[in-house]
Amino acid sequence: MDLGEENTTLSVLTTTSDNSADEGGGRFDTADTIKLCVLAITILIALVANAVVCLVIYKKPSLHTVINTFVISLCVSDFLNALLKMSTTLLSTVDRNWYPHWALCYITTPFGVLFGAASVFNLCAVAVNQYFVIVHAMRYPLLMTSSHARRVIMCLWISSFVISVPPVFWRESKTICRSGAVSKENKISETVYFSALWIFVVIIPSILMLFSYCNIFLVAKKQILSMRTKSGVVQSAAKGRRKELRAAAVLALVGGVFILCWVPFFIVQTLLKFTTFKIDRIYFELFLCVMYSKSAINPFLFTFLNQDLKRAMKQYSKRLKLFRVANKSSGKHNLSFTRKEYNTSLTASTQV
Repeated sequence: MDLGEENTTLSVLTTTSDNSADEGGGRFDTADTIKLCVLAITILIALVANAVVCLVIYKKPSLHTVINTFVISLCVSDFLNALLKMSTTLLSTVDRNWYPHWALCYITTPFGVLFGAASVFNLCAVAVNQYFVIVHAMRYPLLMTSSHARRVIMCLWISSFVISVPPVFWRESKTICRSGAVSKENKISETVYFSALWIFVVIIPSILMLFSYCNIFLVAKKQILSMRTKSGVVQSAAKGRRKELRAAAVLALVGGVFILCWVPFFIVQTLLKFTTFKIDRIYFELFLCVMYSKSAINPFLFTFLNQDLKRAMKQYSKRLKLFRVANKSSGKHNLSFTRKEYNTSLTASTQV
């Protein structure tokens, strides 16, 4: 089945089917209006929320941990996805010919896979990190230092780039901006590539996160039960283990959100590209927006379910309020002082 517009090699992030184009007929209908509003709100929330999380972690030394290094990388990928990829989808909703020149599509096309894969790979890195924190606690300080974490993140971003660029080598200039159709000449390339995306961006990350978090819960629960009958230092260690288990639960929830947000769209996209199965436009647009919403959901999950980050957010929020109150009071003082000076000068000039 032909697709009406595709700006990403996931075939993901900007595609609409030819049916959609025919239904729209160049008109800006109700579905487009709803999609435009949802995308605009999602982009705004994703940009602000991810930026705030990064800023708070950067400003708070106690949050400079290995796991938060991966969290920052995840927030950066979601921020860039909203800024550079979702914005092009927004523009294509307003005007399908938004791009000034087809060459620009060779730059924007990989963005969807680049930032999407980076987000998924960072989620996997977080899961594996927590696995070693709980399951191999004694070896963890040697296995994962801050410098090691930075190297891992660099490798994750390089891998994301490598997996995002192949389609630009075979997609022609006539179709790079407008079509997600699988031509006869490129059918094998598109099939192999999309299969690779399923394997490396969906299936393997899902299995890896499931394995990590299942082992985390089993081992941590067993350790907590064994420590519960003891006292003193061991009891405090059990408390620390419970804290780590809660953190793992938060991250497992983030991984679950990834599966719920991404898998439905991948299924729909696979059916549209490689079968004759017809899917109503509304479902395609719905799953597209759901997939995009992940970039806006992640920072809220980290903030509201991570106690340390939540506490830091509250502290900075209070400081901001105090700063505003201080500025407001200062402004009132300066205003009253100015009026007093004015009245004094006015009296003096009258006496003269």
